[in-house]
Amino acid sequence: MILAEILKLRRQRAALFWGFLFLPLFMTLLAFLLGGGLLKPPPGALVSEVRLFRSMIRTLSVSGNPIGQLFYAIGGGAIFAVEYRYSGWRHLVPRAARERLLAAKFAAFALFAAISLLLALAGDVVAMLVIPFVQGLHPVIADTPGNAAATLLLSSLIAFAELMALGSLVMLVAVATRSAMAAILVPFLFALAAAAAGAYLGADAVRSLPLPGYAADALRHWLEGQGSPLIAALTLLGWIALPFAAAVALFRRQDLVSE
Repeated sequence: MILAEILKLRRQRAALFWGFLFLPLFMTLLAFLLGGGLLKPPPGALVSEVRLFRSMIRTLSVSGNPIGQLFYAIGGGAIFAVEYRYSGWRHLVPRAARERLLAAKFAAFALFAAISLLLALAGDVVAMLVIPFVQGLHPVIADTPGNAAATLLLSSLIAFAELMALGSLVMLVAVATRSAMAAILVPFLFALAAAAAGAYLGADAVRSLPLPGYAADALRHWLEGQGSPLIAALTLLGWIALPFAAAVALFRRQDLVSE
Protein backbone atom coordinates (compact mmCIF):
# COMPACT_ATOMS: atom_id res chain seq x y z
CA MET A 1 0.00 0.00 0.00
CA ILE A 2 2.83 2.39 0.79
CA LEU A 3 4.36 1.76 -2.63
CA ALA A 4 0.99 2.55 -4.20
CA GLU A 5 0.88 5.87 -2.34
CA ILE A 6 4.41 6.68 -3.45
CA LEU A 7 3.46 5.93 -7.04
CA LYS A 8 0.37 8.14 -6.81
CA LEU A 9 2.41 11.05 -5.48
CA ARG A 10 5.07 10.58 -8.17
CA ARG A 11 2.33 11.08 -10.72
CA GLN A 12 1.40 14.37 -9.07
CA ARG A 13 4.66 15.99 -10.06
CA ALA A 14 3.71 19.55 -9.13
CA ALA A 15 2.64 18.55 -5.61
CA LEU A 16 5.75 16.39 -5.19
CA PHE A 17 8.02 19.26 -6.21
CA TRP A 18 6.35 22.04 -4.23
CA GLY A 19 5.57 19.86 -1.24
CA PHE A 20 8.88 18.10 -0.65
CA LEU A 21 11.59 19.22 -3.09
CA PHE A 22 11.25 22.98 -3.42
CA LEU A 23 12.28 23.85 0.14
CA PRO A 24 15.54 21.82 0.12
CA LEU A 25 16.48 23.25 -3.27
CA PHE A 26 15.63 26.81 -2.24
CA MET A 27 17.48 26.54 1.07
CA THR A 28 20.54 25.10 -0.67
CA LEU A 29 20.53 27.94 -3.20
CA LEU A 30 20.11 30.47 -0.41
CA ALA A 31 22.99 28.97 1.58
CA PHE A 32 25.13 29.03 -1.56
CA LEU A 33 24.39 32.71 -2.21
CA LEU A 34 24.74 33.82 1.41
CA GLY A 35 27.95 31.82 1.70
CA GLY A 36 29.51 33.86 -1.06
CA GLY A 37 29.54 31.18 -3.69
CA LEU A 38 29.51 33.79 -6.43
CA LEU A 39 32.18 35.99 -4.88
CA LYS A 40 35.94 35.74 -5.07
CA PRO A 41 37.88 35.48 -1.79
CA PRO A 42 39.98 38.44 -0.64
CA PRO A 43 43.65 38.38 -1.65
CA GLY A 44 45.80 36.23 0.60
CA ALA A 45 42.90 34.35 2.22
CA LEU A 46 43.99 30.82 3.04
CA VAL A 47 41.54 29.55 5.62
CA SER A 48 37.79 29.86 5.79
CA GLU A 49 35.91 28.98 8.98
CA VAL A 50 32.50 27.42 8.54
CA ARG A 51 30.01 26.86 11.32
CA LEU A 52 28.47 23.75 9.85
CA PHE A 53 26.82 22.45 13.03
CA ARG A 54 24.98 25.70 13.73
CA SER A 55 23.92 25.95 10.10
CA MET A 56 22.49 22.42 10.06
CA ILE A 57 20.53 23.02 13.27
CA ARG A 58 19.14 26.20 11.75
CA THR A 59 18.20 24.31 8.59
CA LEU A 60 16.18 21.78 10.60
CA SER A 61 14.11 24.59 12.12
CA VAL A 62 12.25 24.83 8.79
CA SER A 63 9.86 22.22 10.23
CA GLY A 64 8.42 24.86 12.55
CA ASN A 65 8.34 27.75 10.10
CA PRO A 66 4.75 28.55 8.98
CA ILE A 67 5.86 29.12 5.38
CA GLY A 68 7.82 25.88 5.42
CA GLN A 69 4.79 24.08 6.83
CA LEU A 70 2.67 25.50 4.01
CA PHE A 71 4.83 23.68 1.46
CA TYR A 72 4.76 20.44 3.43
CA ALA A 73 1.00 20.78 3.73
CA ILE A 74 0.84 20.95 -0.08
CA GLY A 75 2.53 17.57 -0.24
CA GLY A 76 0.32 16.19 2.51
CA GLY A 77 -2.84 17.48 0.86
CA ALA A 78 -1.86 15.74 -2.36
CA ILE A 79 -1.38 12.45 -0.50
CA PHE A 80 -4.43 12.53 1.76
CA ALA A 81 -7.02 14.11 -0.55
CA VAL A 82 -6.25 12.64 -3.97
CA GLU A 83 -9.02 10.00 -3.74
CA TYR A 84 -11.59 12.62 -2.77
CA ARG A 85 -10.55 14.69 -5.76
CA TYR A 86 -10.70 11.86 -8.30
CA SER A 87 -13.40 9.70 -6.67
CA GLY A 88 -10.99 6.87 -6.02
CA TRP A 89 -12.08 5.66 -2.59
CA ARG A 90 -14.94 3.55 -3.94
CA HIS A 91 -12.38 1.39 -5.74
CA LEU A 92 -10.05 1.00 -2.74
CA VAL A 93 -12.23 0.74 0.35
CA PRO A 94 -13.78 -2.68 -0.44
CA ARG A 95 -10.32 -4.21 -0.91
CA ALA A 96 -8.56 -3.16 2.30
CA ALA A 97 -9.29 -2.02 5.83
CA ARG A 98 -9.76 1.71 6.07
CA GLU A 99 -7.24 2.00 8.88
CA ARG A 100 -4.56 0.43 6.69
CA LEU A 101 -5.34 2.80 3.85
CA LEU A 102 -4.85 5.88 6.02
CA ALA A 103 -1.79 4.38 7.72
CA ALA A 104 -0.19 3.81 4.31
CA LYS A 105 -0.83 7.43 3.37
CA PHE A 106 0.65 8.64 6.64
CA ALA A 107 3.70 6.42 6.15
CA ALA A 108 4.19 7.83 2.65
CA PHE A 109 4.01 11.38 4.01
CA ALA A 110 6.53 10.45 6.71
CA LEU A 111 8.89 8.98 4.11
CA PHE A 112 8.82 12.02 1.83
CA ALA A 113 9.10 14.43 4.78
CA ALA A 114 12.18 12.57 6.03
CA ILE A 115 13.72 12.61 2.56
CA SER A 116 13.03 16.34 2.30
CA LEU A 117 14.77 17.05 5.62
CA LEU A 118 17.74 14.89 4.60
CA LEU A 119 18.01 16.73 1.28
CA ALA A 120 17.95 20.07 3.11
CA LEU A 121 20.76 18.92 5.39
CA ALA A 122 22.77 17.53 2.49
CA GLY A 123 22.34 20.75 0.56
CA ASP A 124 23.53 22.73 3.57
CA VAL A 125 26.63 20.57 3.90
CA VAL A 126 27.43 20.96 0.21
CA ALA A 127 26.94 24.73 0.33
CA MET A 128 29.03 25.17 3.46
CA LEU A 129 31.93 22.90 2.48
CA VAL A 130 32.08 23.14 -1.30
CA ILE A 131 31.98 26.93 -1.57
CA PRO A 132 35.36 27.49 0.17
CA PHE A 133 37.00 24.91 -2.11
CA VAL A 134 35.51 26.67 -5.14
CA GLN A 135 36.98 29.90 -3.81
CA GLY A 136 40.37 28.26 -3.40
CA LEU A 137 40.23 28.26 0.41
CA HIS A 138 40.72 25.50 2.97
CA PRO A 139 37.57 25.28 5.08
CA VAL A 140 37.80 24.56 8.78
CA ILE A 141 34.70 23.50 10.71
CA ALA A 142 34.77 25.85 13.68
CA ASP A 143 31.89 24.44 15.75
CA THR A 144 32.28 20.75 16.55
CA PRO A 145 31.14 20.15 20.14
CA GLY A 146 31.68 16.72 21.61
CA ASN A 147 27.97 15.91 21.52
CA ALA A 148 27.44 17.27 18.01
CA ALA A 149 26.32 13.95 16.50
CA ALA A 150 23.81 13.22 19.26
CA THR A 151 22.46 16.78 19.23
CA LEU A 152 22.08 16.73 15.45
CA LEU A 153 20.28 13.38 15.59
CA LEU A 154 17.89 14.56 18.30
CA SER A 155 17.28 17.84 16.45
CA SER A 156 16.44 15.84 13.32
CA LEU A 157 13.99 13.68 15.28
CA ILE A 158 12.33 16.78 16.75
CA ALA A 159 11.96 18.34 13.30
CA PHE A 160 10.61 15.06 11.92
CA ALA A 161 8.12 14.74 14.79
CA GLU A 162 6.97 18.31 14.20
CA LEU A 163 6.29 17.48 10.55
CA MET A 164 4.46 14.31 11.61
CA ALA A 165 2.19 16.44 13.80
CA LEU A 166 1.56 18.65 10.77
CA GLY A 167 0.86 15.61 8.59
CA SER A 168 -1.58 14.22 11.14
CA LEU A 169 -3.48 17.51 11.19
CA VAL A 170 -3.46 17.70 7.38
CA MET A 171 -4.91 14.19 7.22
CA LEU A 172 -7.67 15.01 9.71
CA VAL A 173 -8.69 18.15 7.80
CA ALA A 174 -8.57 16.28 4.47
CA VAL A 175 -10.85 13.53 5.78
CA ALA A 176 -13.21 15.98 7.51
CA THR A 177 -13.58 18.37 4.56
CA ARG A 178 -12.79 16.04 1.63
CA SER A 179 -10.83 18.96 0.19
CA ALA A 180 -7.15 19.29 -0.62
CA MET A 181 -7.36 23.09 -0.42
CA ALA A 182 -8.74 22.98 3.12
CA ALA A 183 -6.11 20.40 4.09
CA ILE A 184 -3.45 22.90 2.99
CA LEU A 185 -4.88 26.16 4.28
CA VAL A 186 -6.26 25.15 7.69
CA PRO A 187 -2.93 23.79 9.08
CA PHE A 188 -1.08 26.73 7.56
CA LEU A 189 -3.41 29.25 9.19
CA PHE A 190 -3.14 27.31 12.44
CA ALA A 191 0.66 27.53 12.32
CA LEU A 192 0.46 31.21 11.38
CA ALA A 193 -1.87 31.95 14.31
CA ALA A 194 0.43 30.09 16.71
CA ALA A 195 3.44 32.07 15.46
CA ALA A 196 1.49 35.34 15.78
CA ALA A 197 0.46 34.44 19.34
CA GLY A 198 4.09 33.84 20.23
CA ALA A 199 5.11 37.17 18.69
CA TYR A 200 2.42 39.25 20.39
CA LEU A 201 2.14 37.51 23.76
CA GLY A 202 5.79 36.64 24.20
CA ALA A 203 7.49 33.30 24.64
CA ASP A 204 6.74 33.10 28.37
CA ALA A 205 3.01 33.65 27.84
CA VAL A 206 2.58 30.86 25.28
CA ARG A 207 4.81 28.17 26.77
CA SER A 208 1.85 26.78 28.68
CA LEU A 209 -0.22 26.36 25.52
CA PRO A 210 -0.16 22.71 24.33
CA LEU A 211 0.68 23.45 20.71
CA PRO A 212 3.07 21.40 18.56
CA GLY A 213 5.33 24.31 17.61
CA TYR A 214 5.82 25.35 21.23
CA ALA A 215 6.45 21.75 22.26
CA ALA A 216 9.10 21.37 19.56
CA ASP A 217 10.75 24.63 20.64
CA ALA A 218 10.75 23.43 24.24
CA LEU A 219 12.53 20.25 23.16
CA ARG A 220 15.10 22.32 21.27
CA HIS A 221 15.66 24.40 24.40
CA TRP A 222 16.09 21.17 26.33
CA LEU A 223 18.90 20.22 23.95
CA GLU A 224 20.56 23.47 24.98
CA GLY A 225 20.25 22.49 28.64
CA GLN A 226 17.04 24.33 29.50
CA GLY A 227 13.99 22.70 31.09
CA SER A 228 12.61 19.17 31.03
CA PRO A 229 11.63 17.28 27.85
CA LEU A 230 8.81 15.12 29.26
CA ILE A 231 5.76 17.38 28.89
CA ALA A 232 6.95 18.77 25.55
CA ALA A 233 7.57 15.28 24.17
CA LEU A 234 4.16 14.05 25.32
CA THR A 235 2.51 17.12 23.80
CA LEU A 236 4.19 16.57 20.45
CA LEU A 237 3.33 12.86 20.46
CA GLY A 238 -0.26 13.75 21.33
CA TRP A 239 -0.48 16.03 18.30
CA ILE A 240 0.66 13.13 16.16
CA ALA A 241 -1.59 10.46 17.67
CA LEU A 242 -4.84 12.29 18.45
CA PRO A 243 -5.54 13.86 15.01
CA PHE A 244 -4.55 10.56 13.41
CA ALA A 245 -7.00 8.65 15.63
CA ALA A 246 -9.73 11.24 14.97
CA ALA A 247 -9.15 10.97 11.21
CA VAL A 248 -9.40 7.18 11.36
CA ALA A 249 -12.57 7.31 13.47
CA LEU A 250 -14.17 9.78 11.06
CA PHE A 251 -13.02 7.86 7.99
CA ARG A 252 -14.61 4.65 9.30
CA ARG A 253 -18.03 6.32 9.28
CA GLN A 254 -17.82 8.08 5.95
CA ASP A 255 -20.00 7.05 3.05
CA LEU A 256 -17.53 6.65 0.21
CA VAL A 257 -19.78 5.08 -2.40
CA SER A 258 -19.59 8.15 -4.61
CA GLU A 259 -16.06 9.21 -3.68
